[in-house]
This record gives sequence, C-alpha cells and structure tokens, in this order.
Amino acid sequence: MMESLAQLEVLCERLYNSQDSAERAHAENTLKCFSVNADYIPQCQFILDNALTPYALMLASSSLLKQVTEHSLSLQLRLDIRNYLVNYLANRGPELQSFVVGSLIQLLCRITKFGWFDDDKFRDVVKESISFLSQATPEHYAIGLKILNQLVCEMNQPNPGLPSTHHRRVACSFRDLSLFQIFHISITSLHQLKSDVISRLQELALSLSLKCLSFDFVGTSVDESADEFGTVQIPLSWKPVLEDFSTVQIFFDYYTIAKPPISKEALECLVRLASVRRSLFTTDVTRSKYLAHLMTGTKEILRSGTGLGDHDNYHEFCRLLGRFRINYQVLFPCLSDV
Repeated sequence: MMESLAQLEVLCERLYNSQDSAERAHAENTLKCFSVNADYIPQCQFILDNALTPYALMLASSSLLKQVTEHSLSLQLRLDIRNYLVNYLANRGPELQSFVVGSLIQLLCRITKFGWFDDDKFRDVVKESISFLSQATPEHYAIGLKILNQLVCEMNQPNPGLPSTHHRRVACSFRDLSLFQIFHISITSLHQLKSDVISRLQELALSLSLKCLSFDFVGTSVDESADEFGTVQIPLSWKPVLEDFSTVQIFFDYYTIAKPPISKEALECLVRLASVRRSLFTTDVTRSKYLAHLMTGTKEILRSGTGLGDHDNYHEFCRLLGRFRINYQVLFPCLSDV
C-alpha cells in the first residue's frame, strides 16, 4: 500500500520517464499491484480523482485496462467503472493531456466491448458520445469523436484473452446495431466542420469515416496495411447514404481544402467508396450514377493536379484509379469521357 499519493506520483514519474532501467524496474514492480489485484480498483479511482500528475493518471487508467481485460470482474463493478469513466471524461477530459484522454477512452471502449452482451447499458456509449458532440466546446467535441474512433477500432480488432468466436459475435452485433449510425455521425460532422479552422476536429471526423468504411464487415480479417484489399462489403442498409451525392462529394471537398495528411485520409475514404460491392446497387442506373459521381471528382483532381505533388496523395490517387479498373472494369482513358 502506498504511504501517500505524493509518493505514488514520484514512482509513476520514474516508471514513465526515468532513464535508469533499475529505477524503472523498481517502480514497475512496486506499482504492479494496481493492475493484478482487483482489490486495488477503488485505489485506481482515488488516483484518478486526486492525482495531480498525468503519469499517475496513466498508471490508474492502464491498470484498470489490464484488470478489465485479464480478470473476470463482476457485472456491477464493470458498469460502475464504465459510468465513472463517462462522467470523468465529461467533467475532467477537456483539461487532461491527450495521452491520458486516449488511455481512458481505450479503457471505456474495452469495457464496452467485453460487456456488449452482458447489459444493454454498455451499448449506450454511442448515445453518450453524441452528447459530447452536442456540447459547446471543441474539447468535448473532440472527445466524442475520439470515443467513436476508438470504439470502431476496438470492435474491429481481436483481443488477447477474448475468444475469436466471441469477438466476431460482438463485432457483428456492433456492425448491425451501431456502425451505420457512427458513419452517419462522421459524415454529419464533416459537413458541420467543413468551414472550421480547428483542423484537428476535421481530422478526427475524417478518420472516423475511414475507420467505418474499413470495418471488417464479413469477418475476412483483411490486412489493412496491405497495398490492395478486396471489395468493401457495405451492408444494404447503408445504400441510401452512399447514393446521396453529398456523401461522395464531401470527401472530394476535404481532399481539395485540406493539407496532408488529412487530404490523404480523404482519398483513402474515396478508395473505399470505389471498392464498395457492385451488388449494393440494385439497378444499373443507380450504379452508373454512383460511379459517375466518383469519376467526375477523380477527373477534376487529374485535371487540376491538386495535391498530387505530395507523395502519399499521389500513391493513394493511383490506388483510386486502380479500384475503378478492378471493381468497375473502367480503364483510365474513360475518365476523359466523364
């Protein structure tokens, strides 16, 4: 047991910052109790409520993450931690350093995923994120977008200690219940933030769109780091939003107005949109309209050369052209006919 919070803060500072490996090892060994013993969970909350240094907050957050991931905590305890985190992020989040906020959000999303089938309250996280977005401050808006970004990531990635079959059940349920709503939030946010000078919010909204479009919809576990990926198996329920001209257009708009690396993310979204399964469109007319929207914007980039001086943009633009050929059997010269 720590003699004092001040002593703990000194140890945390050493754990995260010391150049002396022996000093770090001693701090790690002393503080290990917080992550391996469930009796220390109340102390983690005490640290979050009272500590003054970000490293102590990181210890509490990372310890709770390990507890939630590796131990079978009671349902009520997990719900209590979850509710505490939502309130904590709402009240303290804007004043915390970003790495602490990121750690707390990861904890919230992990506890959400692991409890997805245990109680419906765990699924309220999307609704609660919307309440962050509706608050007046950019800091709260950013936290809301960060929660949704991390939630999609968490649901899309297998976790050590969670059986792959259970992961897939949760991912499929999340896909069916929440993912489309989150994608819609990302599109709405992009429209709302289009004239915003706070590019960080734009980047978070764009990143959220990309994560939604990159979701493993059918459990194929495609390697997103690979240069090529297969057809994007967008659910049928997404069809009206994709057929809306403004959905495709907003990504071309962001590519035009944003600087790298944000412009590259806009192109990555367009690559995904060009990879959407053709069977999503029930008639040749709707498919042709969708393709025409994509090709018109692509032709304009080709004509103006906007952003193509950036290597990453250029590479992503080539991928976009490649998707026309693969998914729609459209050859590059056809762009001149759009």
